[in-house]
Amino acid sequence: MRTVSPRIITSVILILLVASGLGYLARWKYLQISAPVPVPGEIPEMVGTGIAVPIQTQSKATAVGTILAPRSIQLRTEMVGTIAFVGFKPGEIVEEAQELLKLDSSVEKAQLASAKALQQIADSTYQRTKLASESRAISEMELDQSASVLAQARAEVARLEAIIRRKTIIAPFRAKAGLFDLHKGQYLPEGAPITMLQGVEDYVFVDFMMPQQVADFLQVNDSVSILLSVKESLPACVVAVDSQADKLTRSVMARAKIDSPPTVLQPNDSVKVAIDYGPRVDSVQVPLTALRSAPTSAFVFVVEKDANDETKLLARMRNVVPGPTVGQNVSILSGLQVGERVVTDGSFKLRNEAWIIPAESEGP
Repeated sequence: MRTVSPRIITSVILILLVASGLGYLARWKYLQISAPVPVPGEIPEMVGTGIAVPIQTQSKATAVGTILAPRSIQLRTEMVGTIAFVGFKPGEIVEEAQELLKLDSSVEKAQLASAKALQQIADSTYQRTKLASESRAISEMELDQSASVLAQARAEVARLEAIIRRKTIIAPFRAKAGLFDLHKGQYLPEGAPITMLQGVEDYVFVDFMMPQQVADFLQVNDSVSILLSVKESLPACVVAVDSQADKLTRSVMARAKIDSPPTVLQPNDSVKVAIDYGPRVDSVQVPLTALRSAPTSAFVFVVEKDANDETKLLARMRNVVPGPTVGQNVSILSGLQVGERVVTDGSFKLRNEAWIIPAESEGP
């Protein structure tokens, strides 16, 4: 019988040992991979918080208004003629009764001189006829005819004087002239536009359309604000409200007066009008960053103590009804009480009943 070599036996034993070691290592790795991962403990979120404070709010609305001068007219010619004199310049201030434009009236002046001569003759004839009538030298019919001729002569003189006056255009009030292009010798037809005059006063008007729900509350002598920029506004007082609403938009036109307006406000400028209307409502105010929005509602995270651990603070989601925004704050009409603490910074990373820690630098 042939015997097995000790070297072969040793090799087989080594192979078996290596195979069993590899199998044990593979089993150990499988158990490590398939073992459940332990759930880590909850980590608190550091947030900023603030207190809900009481405030009274009113409903707000904005409208687009148009600046109007106190008095404004479009100057036009009443008569045809050639320009003989231009007494003002584009864009300058003209005074009341200042002569602005004269059309050539030499023909009318010559006719006026002739009419005045005929008037003198008619007046002299009437005086002699009157004396003769008093002495019964002529009939009353001849006296009436003489009086009629005198009246016609006077009427002709008045007509020609009126024509000459209508060929001289004067400023009806102190105003700023618009741009124009007029020159001596230029022919102007009847009704030709000359320029626009915008009255110069220490106040201007602003006309604006307000929605029907605003018109129900806004009255004469109420105040509105003219928003010139984000940080600058002007007070204005309502001086008139239209007697009817627009048939299409159901909006109502109102007019407000701005005293001592800045020079940047020009007639026909567009401005934004802010209107506070309706009764004052008691509500609370929180920083605008505390308000979050969802598809169906708005909400805030209210800071409350954990019922199981009073040293632990939780952020609980609460639906609210927001009101008007006041600067960097927002009013809450319902859903929040005065004195309650809300999350103002870091609410985007929270979920309902999340563990939170208020920032150490937080003020009251």
